[in-house]
Amino acid sequence: MKRKDTIPVVFFNASVILSGIRSSSGASAKLLRFAKQKRITGLISEIILDETLRHADKIGFSSSAISTVVTRIFVPIYPPPNNIAVRTYTAQVIDSGDAHVLASSRELDADYLVTLDKRHLLVLQDTIKWIKIVSPKELIEQLG
Repeated sequence: MKRKDTIPVVFFNASVILSGIRSSSGASAKLLRFAKQKRITGLISEIILDETLRHADKIGFSSSAISTVVTRIFVPIYPPPNNIAVRTYTAQVIDSGDAHVLASSRELDADYLVTLDKRHLLVLQDTIKWIKIVSPKELIEQLG
């Protein structure tokens, strides 16, 4: 059962975090600001943090700089999802490496999964009904 909170609970995929740090003017950056300001409840897992740190150099930042930014926005950073949950979602995703994203979103009871991954996650928008899978732009539009 979904909560009746007025603040949306949003699970962030690593792509959104990296995009938001790389460009301060886009929708991803706006969502990071919303999370920092507590206008939304932003959630990530340790796996998302690790993915973000692994790709820090692709956006021209050190992993320590990224870690500082991310750990100021996302408190707490949640442990990885249960292995059984990950296996459950493996059959529902296109890339089995993304099953942890759905499993964490479900375990943390997120209202939204925000991602820029068009090939593997956004394509599931019409298939996965228990969560709204959206791009940063779509989430901002839905939040009004």
